[in-house]
Amino acid sequence: MTPSTFIARIVGPVLVVIGIGLLLEGETFRVMAGEFLRNSALIYFSGVAALATGLAILNLHQLWVRDWRVLVTIFGWLFLIGGIFRLLATSWVQQVGESLIAHQRWPIASAVVILVIGAFLSVKGYEHVWNETGRGSSRPSSAARTSGSTSRSAKPLRRKSSEPRSGSGHSS
Repeated sequence: MTPSTFIARIVGPVLVVIGIGLLLEGETFRVMAGEFLRNSALIYFSGVAALATGLAILNLHQLWVRDWRVLVTIFGWLFLIGGIFRLLATSWVQQVGESLIAHQRWPIASAVVILVIGAFLSVKGYEHVWNETGRGSSRPSSAARTSGSTSRSAKPLRRKSSEPRSGSGHSS
């Protein structure tokens, strides 16, 4: 599994659940966000967590390519920058956050964006698993597909090597 896939498998479902929560309980999220923004310690702690998450993602994944994997890199940078701002500019984060949640459409607009990005990352992270299980047992395993004809030619060799050897005293 590539780092892109691994991170997408974590970030994608988390974003999907957050997006669904925002759609179903938008007003509750608005209240929680207000309580969060009034607590400088929570902002600071979330900054530490975001900074650490961003650094972890960027240390594993720093790809500037023209496909979906760049989204993982962008998330790493967003976590890193968001964490730095929360740690160094807590009062500014409070002001910006309060002006954001003051908008009536904030929960729904956020939910749609978060849900779409989360669903996309989830599909990209798990598409290989879904493709494998969706085709049934008639499809060869990934190891058999990649080895191709070499696995067929290796079978007779395995049978010969499994025969008892004389004088060695060891079994393999």
